[in-house]
Amino acid sequence: MTTTTVSEKNTTPAEDTAELTGLQRRLAQINNPGLYLGSGLGAASGLLSGEPLLLTTASASAAALGWAALGMNPGPWRFLPGQGEPWEWMCRSSRRGYRRTVRRMRRRLAVDQDFDPVVGTDGLLVPTAAIGHGWYEHERRPDLVRGARAGTRRARCTLLRAAWDKLLPDWENGWWRRYGPTEMALRAGPLAAIPAAGFAEMPWWGHLAVASLASSWGAWVWDRPDPAVPGGEQLRGIDWYLARWDEWIAAERGELPYSRLLNASIDDDTLSAIVYSTTAKSAAVAQDAVSIAFEVPPRNVNVYRPDDMPANRARLTVKLRTLTAAELDMDNLPAVWQEFGPWAGSELYDVEETDNGRTFKLLMPRRGSSVADVQPRAIAQALDLPGEDAVSRLHLRMLDARRIEVNEMTRNPLQGGVALDLDALVMDEHGYVIVGRDVFGEPTNWRLLKFDHTRRGVSGAPSASAVHSFGSGITGAGKTSLEEDLQLAQRINGFVSWLADGKGGAGYAPWFGDLDWLVKSSFGAMLMAQTSNRVSEYRYSEQMKMQWLDAEGFTENGRSFFVPGEPFAPVAITYDEFNEMVLKNPNAPHVKPLLRGVSSTGRLSRAAGMSARIWVQIPNLDSIGSDSNANAIRDMLQSGNIALFRTARKDVDIMSLGSRKPEFPLAPIPERFPDGSDSAGTFYVADGSAQYIQARAMFHTNPARLSRSYDRHQLTQAEADAAAAAGPEGVAYLAREDYRHMDAVDEEEFLRELVKKEQKARAKNGTVIDTATGPTAPAAAAPADLAASEVDQDEDDELDNLVPPSRSQLVWHAVEDGARRNGQIAKKTDLKPSNVANATKSLARRGKLAQIDRDWHTLAPLDEPEPAHA
Repeated sequence: MTTTTVSEKNTTPAEDTAELTGLQRRLAQINNPGLYLGSGLGAASGLLSGEPLLLTTASASAAALGWAALGMNPGPWRFLPGQGEPWEWMCRSSRRGYRRTVRRMRRRLAVDQDFDPVVGTDGLLVPTAAIGHGWYEHERRPDLVRGARAGTRRARCTLLRAAWDKLLPDWENGWWRRYGPTEMALRAGPLAAIPAAGFAEMPWWGHLAVASLASSWGAWVWDRPDPAVPGGEQLRGIDWYLARWDEWIAAERGELPYSRLLNASIDDDTLSAIVYSTTAKSAAVAQDAVSIAFEVPPRNVNVYRPDDMPANRARLTVKLRTLTAAELDMDNLPAVWQEFGPWAGSELYDVEETDNGRTFKLLMPRRGSSVADVQPRAIAQALDLPGEDAVSRLHLRMLDARRIEVNEMTRNPLQGGVALDLDALVMDEHGYVIVGRDVFGEPTNWRLLKFDHTRRGVSGAPSASAVHSFGSGITGAGKTSLEEDLQLAQRINGFVSWLADGKGGAGYAPWFGDLDWLVKSSFGAMLMAQTSNRVSEYRYSEQMKMQWLDAEGFTENGRSFFVPGEPFAPVAITYDEFNEMVLKNPNAPHVKPLLRGVSSTGRLSRAAGMSARIWVQIPNLDSIGSDSNANAIRDMLQSGNIALFRTARKDVDIMSLGSRKPEFPLAPIPERFPDGSDSAGTFYVADGSAQYIQARAMFHTNPARLSRSYDRHQLTQAEADAAAAAGPEGVAYLAREDYRHMDAVDEEEFLRELVKKEQKARAKNGTVIDTATGPTAPAAAAPADLAASEVDQDEDDELDNLVPPSRSQLVWHAVEDGARRNGQIAKKTDLKPSNVANATKSLARRGKLAQIDRDWHTLAPLDEPEPAHA
């Protein structure tokens, strides 16, 4: 609802006098001491002669010089008479003349303008139509006359002000500026000129003219006009601003077509409103557009969107009072912030110059606004920072619950790059390595392990859990630079490094021989994920048999945590271009096992010393899918390291990161720095909190060569044998040297053939003993099951052509593919909703489906025999 706040106009005695008319106004003008002083000075110039006149002239000249000297230097005397602005007085006089003209015009319009009737010779009235008769009878004649008169007076005031501006270039409003000599000559000059006129020979009427001019000058000087309120003519009603918004912004070709202003109000010379976009456009309006529409300087406008506000709305604040440079120094940031700050009660302090620009702190109020409301764009608009990249120059860092440090960096310290330091990649006692340097000059930490010194292994080494990682960025943003730093750090610190390259191996070609396991196909990534599950299961079974030391030094049996090197090394698994593996063909056979394997690694393998690191191109975790395993992966990746590189989207801060959403909106990383250098390797990093800081990864042209100076670590033989015994994916790990240098196509073909052979051998040599007495939940599909299903796929297709699948089969397979509600199943199977409802109920009675929270899930394979009923 639109609210209007009406501000009362403060009237001065001069204005009250100007509103009087006739004799009352004349009498009010007589009550002016300056009138009598000026008249006395003029009379003295005509009556005195000789030494008295000389003494009077000298005294008046000295007073004029002192007055001018005071006027040319700011001080308290500015409130003395004679400090007004001449052009303001002229405009006010013109406005008084306009009001007199309007009063006369109203009286004349009230008079009947009809002509007297004319009587003919026959005694009847004769109609007459004089020139202008239609004008006098025009229904809008008074409005048209007043409009024309007002336009003329307004043009006259504009002409007067322009003339004064040209004659006095430094003419400005404000009591505390330094007046020029010419300006003070106009003010104080008559004080010396009037007595000097007595030395000139002139008739009696000349002395009367001088006395009259002196009295007029004295009355004007004493009753000086108050300086007009800067921007006072801008303080219009709220309806005017709403109309201007509709005309300039919400027009069909405006900045934001068909938009509206909600909750608009004017309070303390400030207009506040909510911009509401009724179209698909976001409520983003430029400062210049609003300043043109509302006729205010751009620095008076502030448009920003809080985090809790939807994209189709934005908050707008406009300072309607225009300050001049004399009233407000734009270099005085605390004063500018106090005047234009968008958050009421906030304070700017501790402004300091730095080597790269300047820094200051913001103190948010205890109530109303919090640090989460602070946005770089709002700060840049309030301080009127120059340049198109002003927002990207601001870097925010939260100090505590109410204080924020803002760094304006005219020169980005990261544009010179960060050289690789091998000593920085050595892990400290908290599990951190240094992978670069941030914009504040501090080292950028990346956590590989999280140590717990209260529980230790038999050797006294602390326990540790693996830390997962997530990163995003477009091609060329520098993700590979950070990943290569991490690969080198893992090799230095004794990690086993596995990597699945979604680009077919093109991203890590120099590392083919320097990683324990590297795959280049999506099928290989699936086998890697499932092998990690087998290895973690083996590690858990072995750790249960081991001893450990508690915080007091007692030895306990049955270890439930991981200790690096006792006896296993930590494993770091990297999935590069993970969204390409998942979304390129969402229905591919490898997708579900891959998501299931990565999800299991994230949920169950941290205490086994195995971590996952996922790289995607879109800065949104929704890009990895939407099933239950993808949801588990999203939750997993929000608990560790997060790196956000440059993206093709401007809204880099809008990401589905849950609790790890950035504390402050992030400015997009430019493709190039101001000096023209490439910004590759620059990213926002967050480790354990929602504080994201811009940093740059260390760079070396050939880190793979440096890694060869350190030992390459791999799984123990017992781990590899256990993984191979648990499934054919473990055999893929044992045979990794055979396809290490193959391309993605040959590798996938090799692995499929390897899995198929291993599956046949296991089926031929294995003996299956079924001891189940009732329905059991199906185990997760293994890669071998996939390979076996591909063998009989052609035969199944031929049978389907002869015997179409039944309704129950269609419904069961739809639920298995992810359909959870009857409506989704009906769309997927092209069955009627009533048939789907009957089929799901029938399958539920048979023990094939189960409904959990209104969602259907498969409980047993459709071809499994039903349990015998007693």
